[in-house]
Amino acid sequence: MIHRSALASLFIAGLMLASGLVHAAKADREEKIHIQADQGNFDQKTNTGVYIGNVIVTQGSMTLRSDKLTISQDADGNQFSQGQGNPVKFRERGDDGTWITAESLRYDYNGKTGLLTLIDKANVHKDQDEVIGDIITYNLNTDQYEAKTTGKSGSRVNITITPKKKASAPAAAARPAATNASEAQ
Repeated sequence: MIHRSALASLFIAGLMLASGLVHAAKADREEKIHIQADQGNFDQKTNTGVYIGNVIVTQGSMTLRSDKLTISQDADGNQFSQGQGNPVKFRERGDDGTWITAESLRYDYNGKTGLLTLIDKANVHKDQDEVIGDIITYNLNTDQYEAKTTGKSGSRVNITITPKKKASAPAAAARPAATNASEAQ
């Protein structure tokens, strides 16, 4: 049986993953947390949980899927999480209604430094924007991404940014309105 603290730790790690990648839907954080796995172990002395086999964490629109998750918390309450999968998958609807997805073979989250690192075949998609690299690091404190390669020959990062369309002004707003009845004719 998975201890309640373990469930909270797993969720917080998933939530940190979610919030680190995008400005996710704030309403999701008020929703119930659901965790499923083939097996889970939690050690109260070390405050560490390990969840193995088809791990699925959901909260509101957020879903995190992996093959294995390891979660821990230090004495100061900082959360640390590592996940492995083929791949680890994350999906959440942002406050603006667009879906954000991310994948990598592994991830590492350090709650003390605020760094989330997606490792091996990493990618993040929001709307038509995309970041692809061997390693993508996101700093939760500064909202900055860094995409890297492993340095292997031919390895490159790819970033696609789609220009946002400006809202066009209605035709009526483009011409001045009549000020009196004689100007209107």
